[in-house]
Amino acid sequence: MKNELMIDIETTGQNPGCKVLTIGAFGFDKNGGHVEFYKRFSVLKLVEEGFKDDLSTMDWWRAKDKAVFEEVFGGTDDPKDGIAEFKQWCYANFAMGRNDKFKVWCKGLDFDFPILKAFFEHFGYHFPWKFWDQYDYRTIAKLFPVITNSENNGMAHSAIEDAKAQMRGLRAFYVLTKD
Repeated sequence: MKNELMIDIETTGQNPGCKVLTIGAFGFDKNGGHVEFYKRFSVLKLVEEGFKDDLSTMDWWRAKDKAVFEEVFGGTDDPKDGIAEFKQWCYANFAMGRNDKFKVWCKGLDFDFPILKAFFEHFGYHFPWKFWDQYDYRTIAKLFPVITNSENNGMAHSAIEDAKAQMRGLRAFYVLTKD
């Protein structure tokens, strides 16, 4: 497995324009090696940038374990710098040309990608990949529920741990469906 990336984000809402608190990415680079990226963004800087919260999402977060809440809301990274670093990290680690068979995954094409796209655009950036490189892990997990047993997530709602767990599930899917 190589040239595949799994992304997870933690947010304060369900729509573009909400705060992206953390971004975690785990993948197999263009050479097949493991690479990871994790940023925890400053809530204060996100407020200054005008990002919003959804009341029901905030209520959901407040009901979570204190350690999880502090991990997600305790970031200090500048979001504009973090997105620039993420984009450069993608270019450095993945071959994303039309014929490179690059795949970028998330758990919901209608959640992570639109929110992340709006986040990138807010800071004047575009995704480093094309729309045809985007894939939905949630669909695979729903169609093949046995693969979620392979996830073994140690800390739910940690973007990096979720990305790693989902990648383990994706690898199990590839093994399960191998001809």
